[in-house]
Amino acid sequence: MSGPPDPFRDEGLTRGAAEDIRTVAKGGAVQIAGQVVSRSLSFLFYAVAFRLVGVATVGRYRQVSQALTIAGQVALLGFNYAAMRFIARARAQGRHEEVRGAMRVAVTGVLLASLFVTVAIVVLAEPLGRLFAEEGQDPGSIATFFRIGVAYVPLFALTQVLRYCTQAYKTMVPSVMVGGIIQPVARFVFGIALLIAGLAVTGLLASLVVSVAVGAVAAAWYVRRMLTEDERAASPRADAGAMVRFALPQAGASLLSIQDLGLGIILLGVSGTDLQVGVFTAGLALQGPATVFLGGIVNIWAPVVSDLHGRGEIGRLGDLYKTINRWVATFSFPVIAVLILEGDLFIELFAKTRDPSAGAVVVWLAIGNIFYTGTGPTGYVLSMTGRPGVNFMNSAVGVALYIVLGLWVIPEHGVVGMAIVTAGITAAVNLARVIEAKILVGIQPFGRTFYKPVVATLGGSAVLLAWRLVPGESIPIEIAGILLGALAYLAILKMLGLDPEERHVYDRIRKRMFRRSAGKGGDGDAD
Repeated sequence: MSGPPDPFRDEGLTRGAAEDIRTVAKGGAVQIAGQVVSRSLSFLFYAVAFRLVGVATVGRYRQVSQALTIAGQVALLGFNYAAMRFIARARAQGRHEEVRGAMRVAVTGVLLASLFVTVAIVVLAEPLGRLFAEEGQDPGSIATFFRIGVAYVPLFALTQVLRYCTQAYKTMVPSVMVGGIIQPVARFVFGIALLIAGLAVTGLLASLVVSVAVGAVAAAWYVRRMLTEDERAASPRADAGAMVRFALPQAGASLLSIQDLGLGIILLGVSGTDLQVGVFTAGLALQGPATVFLGGIVNIWAPVVSDLHGRGEIGRLGDLYKTINRWVATFSFPVIAVLILEGDLFIELFAKTRDPSAGAVVVWLAIGNIFYTGTGPTGYVLSMTGRPGVNFMNSAVGVALYIVLGLWVIPEHGVVGMAIVTAGITAAVNLARVIEAKILVGIQPFGRTFYKPVVATLGGSAVLLAWRLVPGESIPIEIAGILLGALAYLAILKMLGLDPEERHVYDRIRKRMFRRSAGKGGDGDAD
């Protein structure tokens, strides 16, 4: 007996592989939608701010806001991860009292940590002002900015913990709504209004605080709404010690993430100028479209890694890893190529600056992102297979090198030197993770068809370079060349053909759209 036919075999996939692809595609789509909204609003926010108050003023704001963001990460102490893990485990075991208990421990933990961090910032505001002030600049004004923005720390920590509480219910929608839509919209609306009112740095910081306060209220509403009747009625109980022991190592790895820490902003603020910080901020903002797909896929990737590894499905995990990495490269590499080839154009259009170093900053940051996106979500492979300590050591060594090299190059090479250091450390850390994942877990991110986005990107880049032979130099001509390069990229991808994984996702989307257009509605199956 051969049994019933497996429809997935016709697509070149096993049933398990199709399930993995479907899970990642659905969860990733929600997160990516939030990432697109959030980063688009952030992009527009900075574009308007650069025009209303200038690059240097935005740079001054970014120094303070980045320091406050780091303080917020310290205040989290990893309780966001602890909340997600312990709530999910309690729900799976039907222990309603432990669901509420984990929430209470996590919220209490971040509020206590936030209180300590907030008091420290208020007390140390004057020394911080002197640290970040340029020669001839009043340190007292910088200290005032820290005091204005300090409320961001507890509000940020609380919002993050509540968002991760909702993720424990195996849905990304509330978290994405809060962090990807509600909070960015509030920041954009309040920020632009306050800038138009002439409040400059004070207005930017005030909008940051107001937006995260709105996010905290929305996150609390979602958590309250998601609690079941049994969970609401249960008396909270949790093992606080176990949560703390789990949280602290995760806190270290998160805090020392080079991408999230924003150390380049801090180091330029300490050793450079407000203008350099502003240029670096603009260069980082332009990288957003290149990293949006990777940023949107990681949260759904993490539980999938844990699940497959826990069941010993290493081969299946490796296949999915290669597929996701090819997807990331397909969406990211063409954007990175355009930034490398047309960095001067984009920085001028975005930040309205002709600073001679600005284009080089965009190019070097983009080069670093080749390695960041091209190696996929490798950090989560290590952490979610039980090796968070390896990730922590990678991050700790990377941050130490980043600080030493940054302070060494900034005095002589300025913001371009900082961008080169960023690219180099990013490449080194991510390549190290690939090697470690191969040795420790037995999987690596480069599949047989990874060449497709690489070849298509090279072909599109060749067209863009050839377009430079066209006489005349103007923004419309350069944009026309970019569009031709994009068309060439898509044409080459189509010529190389779809892999079974992409064909599976495409077919399911097409079938679902057909059902809806036919008026049948619903999902049709439990996917």
